[in-house]
Amino acid sequence: MLDIYNYRHFGDVYQFTTKQDIVVSVHLSLDGRWFPLNPEIAGVHSFVIKTNKPSIGLDVRLRNTVLDILTNFLRENDAIIVYYCDPFDGKGYKRFLKFNRWFDLINDPSIEKQDGVFTVTDLKVDENGHLTRSELTVYASILLRKTHPDYDAAISLFHSGDMDKTGKL
Repeated sequence: MLDIYNYRHFGDVYQFTTKQDIVVSVHLSLDGRWFPLNPEIAGVHSFVIKTNKPSIGLDVRLRNTVLDILTNFLRENDAIIVYYCDPFDGKGYKRFLKFNRWFDLINDPSIEKQDGVFTVTDLKVDENGHLTRSELTVYASILLRKTHPDYDAAISLFHSGDMDKTGKL
C-alpha cells in the first residue's frame, strides 16, 4: 500500500494538502471536446493538476495520492481520462515524461495508458492587431480500463490519422 495524503472530493475536484502546505487540486472534468463527432463515446474527462504554489523538492506522497485518485476514479466509473501536457510554458514534454514515470507505478493491469503526440495551431493577436499562427507540439495520454465499452473506438480515434487536434484543447 502506497503512502498517500488524505483527500477530499468536491464534484469533479479532488483536493489535498501536502506536508509543505501546498494545496493540490486534481480536476477530472467531463470534456466533450475530445471526441466531438462521436457523442456515443461518453464519460471523457480531462485531467489537470493545480497547486496554490510551486512544490519544493520531491514529494512521493503527492505522486502516490494523484495515482490513487486516478486509479480509483477509473475503477469506480465507466470513464476515459485524457491528459494533455500544456505546451505554452515550454515544459509540456517534461510533464509528459514525468506522468509516464508516475503511471509506470500503477499496479493495475486492467488500466491502460496510450500516448500520442499531436500538432495544434495556436492563434494569437499581436500588438498591432494582426492574427498570428504558430504550430505547437502537444503530448497527450489516454487512460481507460481495458474493459471499457468504447475502448476500441476511443483508442482508434485518439490515434487517428487526423494529427491536427486544434479545437480539442
